Amino acid sequence: MMQPLDEAAVLKRLQKPSPRAFFLLFYTSQCTQCKIAHTRVERVMQKETFEVDFFTCNLDDAPKVSEHFGIRSVPVCMTYNKKGEQQRVEYALKSEAVYESMVLGVNTQKGDPKSRLLGF
Repeated sequence: MMQPLDEAAVLKRLQKPSPRAFFLLFYTSQCTQCKIAHTRVERVMQKETFEVDFFTCNLDDAPKVSEHFGIRSVPVCMTYNKKGEQQRVEYALKSEAVYESMVLGVNTQKGDPKSRLLGF
């Protein structure tokens, strides 16, 4: 299950990264595509065990986060490696394969994501 973060927790996580990679899903409560993206990411999480933390943030309650990233549309997914460096950003609803590729790109235990054949 993805852990919800409030505005302060997201900003703190970005300033003081933990030693684990993480995946962030930004959404708004009335967005249908955001709900679909959430479901797709949940399915990716169930496929295997990743060395990645999964978080969500409701931008309805986090205007400073929207401003910090310049987010103008949702859903938005971001991945950060274990050093706290942003690795990838995807705007709009994507396929499950894209979300899996994002996670594999920062997952330290599963090898090179470029070696996988993805259907997109």
